[in-house]
This record gives sequence, structure tokens and C-alpha cells, in this order.
Amino acid sequence: MKLRFLMFAAASVFAQAALADGTTYHCKVKGRDGWIAPEYQFRIDPSAQTAQVVSGYHDWMDASLSVRGNDTYRVIWNVTLQSSEGQDIRMRYQANLDPAKNKIKVRGSFVNVSAANKPYGTGNCAIIK
Repeated sequence: MKLRFLMFAAASVFAQAALADGTTYHCKVKGRDGWIAPEYQFRIDPSAQTAQVVSGYHDWMDASLSVRGNDTYRVIWNVTLQSSEGQDIRMRYQANLDPAKNKIKVRGSFVNVSAANKPYGTGNCAIIK
């Protein structure tokens, strides 16, 4: 677990200089299961309609961004993770970020596996300066 956090921290630090303008949010998620990471970072630039995301489960990657009518952001990204049995699991994640309240809701769905559960977590975010 410490190694995963160190990799997450290193990726965050090194990627900051390479990213486009925007706001970076660091979010800690609670009430999660194994498919929802305990921490996420989102780089959001609403003027360019771009977003990027990183977690302890994957490196920085591009994501789609929707600015919703109530000034919240919806970020969607796809990633392939490995199950505990070594099987490649394609996941689709959606995060709803409310910058006014510094709240986040993250949910995942399995793309290539028929599973009844829908991983879900909520948490708080802070802006990284």
C-alpha cells in the first residue's frame, strides 16, 4: 500500500509541470470498495473543456469533461485494471465534482465483466496550488 501511495505521489509531482492550465483538485474518497481508489487528482480546465485524472491505480490520463448547469463537473474515463486473479478488467469511471462544496462522488462500472455490483465512493476535495 505504501508503494502504491508513493507511486501516486511521484506521478502527481512529476506530471504537474507537463499539464495544461487549469485547476488541480486532490480528492480523498471514503466508503469505497477495492475498485475505487482512496485518492484521485483531477486537472480540470473548463475553458478548454479538458480534464485529466490520476489515482493510485493508474497514471495521468485524459478524460472527458462536461460542465453541468449547476457549475459542477462530470469527468468520465476508461482504464484497464487487473483483478486479484490477474484478469484484465476494463472499467469506466464517472466522477461528479462540486467545486463550490469541495465534494466528489465517484462510481465505476465493469465494461467487459458481467457484475451486479457498482463500485461507489464519496469524499472531499481540495485545490492544489
